Amino acid sequence: MLGAQYTPSLIYEVTDPLHPRLVCRILRTSAHLSGPTVVEYLDPQSATQTNIALRFADGSEGPGGRLPVWTTSAAWLPTGSLAAYSVRVDPTASYPGGSVQVWMYEQGTSTLLFTYSIGISGCPCRFGIAPPVLAASPDGQYLVAGQLTGKGSEPLALYQVSNRARLLSLDPDVAWAFWDRFDDRLYLAGGGATRMWTPGGGLTDIPAAGRWQFFPGLSPDGTKIAYTAYSDPVQMTQPRSYVHDLSTGTTQVLGDKLRTQVLFVKDGWVWYLEEVPAAGLGTKPTGKVLALQLSTGVESPVVFAAGEDWQTQSGQAWQTFSPGELWPVTQVPA
Repeated sequence: MLGAQYTPSLIYEVTDPLHPRLVCRILRTSAHLSGPTVVEYLDPQSATQTNIALRFADGSEGPGGRLPVWTTSAAWLPTGSLAAYSVRVDPTASYPGGSVQVWMYEQGTSTLLFTYSIGISGCPCRFGIAPPVLAASPDGQYLVAGQLTGKGSEPLALYQVSNRARLLSLDPDVAWAFWDRFDDRLYLAGGGATRMWTPGGGLTDIPAAGRWQFFPGLSPDGTKIAYTAYSDPVQMTQPRSYVHDLSTGTTQVLGDKLRTQVLFVKDGWVWYLEEVPAAGLGTKPTGKVLALQLSTGVESPVVFAAGEDWQTQSGQAWQTFSPGELWPVTQVPA
């Protein structure tokens, strides 16, 4: 699943990663791959009701619960149960730029966890502003949330769910925070050093990891991170795609051409965008999606069926081309 809250979520079947098939397009709301044949998504109805809808492989839909507010942003546990959701609030004296409330959701009951401010954005960079973070740990014990949006925004925050305690306010340059697939290991990335947090070890650096500047995402087995970064971090030029191996501490640059927004689509395969130079942005995507088989290093164009390519489906909003979810993991590696 590609995409995020503010742009369409595009779900592709990728048995053949060179000839994907579009399965579903979900507009401007959170979605979750909750089982082999089920997609859950938020369907706002009114100021006091958002339905949690279930969509099955045959195209039919059914109810999956409801929330007592209008919201399009939520976090699910691996079991498929909803863990948290967020609500946008208009500007107030305390939050002149507006704010976001983060609510915990347990057994049909909502509890306000915290509120963070929305900053004043004005980023002219190629990749825009990082999307909101709202993610629960695999066991549901911890929640990380927030968004860096410019001047006035607050650092992302990490909470313990059981007692609603704030464990950590992250460094102000952390824009990306995402959990390991199998345990409570939180990866932190952005403009500074790449780090991780664990309940027992706290904050530590990730050995030999470079800066995961943009769109970092896990491989299906959780052993590798694909990300985009500038090969010249000072001048912010020449973006490239990289894969970092967590088990060996090694980083591989994926070729010497302009390639960005790399993401894993299945074991051993990544997709990324072809780029060309562009005045004012440094580079821009051509619209062509390329696939790379990591074991052979062979790059091939991805051929979408008519009308099913990511650019047509997303209205050419290239920020849609970013890690979303892979098919649900049912077993933890031994």
